[in-house]
Amino acid sequence: MKKSIFASLLLSASLFSCSEDDTVTIPPLDESSYALQVALYSTPDVYEEGFNHQTQQVEQVKLSYNRQVFVDLDAASASSNADTLGYHYNDEEYVKFDVWDTEKDHAEGSEGWDIVLAYYNGKTHDGTEYVPYMMTGALVNKGEVKAIRLNKEELEAEGQTFVSYDEVSYEDAMNLTLSSEVDAIGSDWKVLDFATFTYKIVENQYYIIETTDGVFFKLAFTGFYNDDLEKGYPAFKFQRLIAE
Repeated sequence: MKKSIFASLLLSASLFSCSEDDTVTIPPLDESSYALQVALYSTPDVYEEGFNHQTQQVEQVKLSYNRQVFVDLDAASASSNADTLGYHYNDEEYVKFDVWDTEKDHAEGSEGWDIVLAYYNGKTHDGTEYVPYMMTGALVNKGEVKAIRLNKEELEAEGQTFVSYDEVSYEDAMNLTLSSEVDAIGSDWKVLDFATFTYKIVENQYYIIETTDGVFFKLAFTGFYNDDLEKGYPAFKFQRLIAE
């Protein structure tokens, strides 16, 4: 996705460098706020052998989420909220992400993306240790992207100062130690409300992400449902952090 952009810039630079009087003006990074919502469903439906909790039997069960969406945050501009690329479960490019397996915790051949919204085999803590658990969340581009979660309640419990999403600066981001773990974002931006059996977005929490271009973004999830109140439609806002 990004290579074509950089190639165009390099070509432009070479063309304009022919004359000493010509100067090349590279547009400044855009600090606009963007919003994006993606769908983790697509047709056709996919069925796999699994346990049906209604019939209490092992049978062909409809897969809850059959689509994954790769997002290039750096591509956000005045004409686009970001570049996205979605794959259906039956597509050859679809990856059955598994954070426990170093051969399955990344996507081969997909360049330039920063995060992928997907259904994956993740990690949850059972009170004693981390165990495998199927999750719906965001994974970062392994080896290319870093991230950190900033949660007000957790930080203040540790005696640290929480800087809100609206107030966080580039300088604040530079002072953080970001993680290169593929599930540095993960799925804990939402929690299940057992009273209503619906997912709610965790308040006073957001992420700092260093992208494949080395640019810092702040990102906060804003929803998990579409207008018809169907789950599986992650929504988030994000914005570049620029040095003053």
